[in-house]
Amino acid sequence: MSLAKVAKLAGVSSSTVSRVINNHPRVAPSTERTVRSAMAELAYVPSERRPGPKSQSRLKSEIKHIALLVFGASTGQSTPAFSGLLRGVSMGATENNLNLSFNYVPNPEQLPSRIIDQGIDGVLLHGARPGAEAERRLRSIPAVWLMGNRRRPEWGDQVLPDSYEIGHLAAEYLLRAGHTNLAFLNLDADSWPLRQYCLAFSAAAAERQIKIVTVEQTRHGTNEYWQSYNPTEVEAVVARFMALSPRPTGIFVADDIQVAAIQPALMHAGVKLGPGQSQIISCNNEKPYLMGLAPRPAVVDIRVESVGRRGVEQLIWRMSHPHVNHRIISGIEPVLVGHDDPQSPPFNIDGSRKPSSLNAPVLLSV
Repeated sequence: MSLAKVAKLAGVSSSTVSRVINNHPRVAPSTERTVRSAMAELAYVPSERRPGPKSQSRLKSEIKHIALLVFGASTGQSTPAFSGLLRGVSMGATENNLNLSFNYVPNPEQLPSRIIDQGIDGVLLHGARPGAEAERRLRSIPAVWLMGNRRRPEWGDQVLPDSYEIGHLAAEYLLRAGHTNLAFLNLDADSWPLRQYCLAFSAAAAERQIKIVTVEQTRHGTNEYWQSYNPTEVEAVVARFMALSPRPTGIFVADDIQVAAIQPALMHAGVKLGPGQSQIISCNNEKPYLMGLAPRPAVVDIRVESVGRRGVEQLIWRMSHPHVNHRIISGIEPVLVGHDDPQSPPFNIDGSRKPSSLNAPVLLSV
């Protein structure tokens, strides 16, 4: 139904109908009543993106309120990557004129009522999976998960690093360095995204007819999303690795918090690291975990700031398409950051590739 038809039925101009829709103060009450009546009779619903000057009431109604909820973060000891994710979300909200609130939800089983009662138009979710009752309440709101979860979400859209490309880049790095015996080390075997890294790493190696060895440790159950690993867990993984024969020389450690503990333990156990010896690659590019390591491992940068910004964009789409039933899962392509040893594979220290490179990172949707 067009604005022109409303104007014709009401016996006014199209510009008068536009002023009524925009709550313009210089419209006679009787004229407004006539136009509103014509709109009701024709079941005319104004577009949310209609042109023309905006009144203060219209501007206010068009500003959406979104919230970022972080589940299972009772200690507040976030990883360095989380600050980049939060920066990306904040920038995305600012660029799109959104009101953003940020809330820690320490107990995933309990969703504070004020989060729902404050009139949120959409939610960005991060961390542990919420409990059944909290999930039931959140399912009625447009939602987008950010990053991977230890247990894969069954509802809501999701923006996360491209797990396949992470594993592929790790394998490519080690294979180009000449390693033909590869291992994947992981202190959190039950983590869904880390398992995806391992599968992709194995698949990329299999393309070269190379098998990998997986050495993993199960993390003890906890509701805490951010958790460090105790020395016993590290020692168990390192001991199993050292018992391998032949022992792999190309090592992919699942993430930076793990490599910060595993690399020194491997070196203490007698593993020699460097070109022509064993080499390690990690994931995330969380510099505080990597700074004390020598030699410093290569790392796959998962570009968390891009995940945050893309998550806001996806939430805007979801708020405009609440009745689309299928989920939208978007993957952000990572970039490989190599160390600056001249004998390392052909990657610059800033992560850019040298002339024989693959293409620059782009956004992927799957």
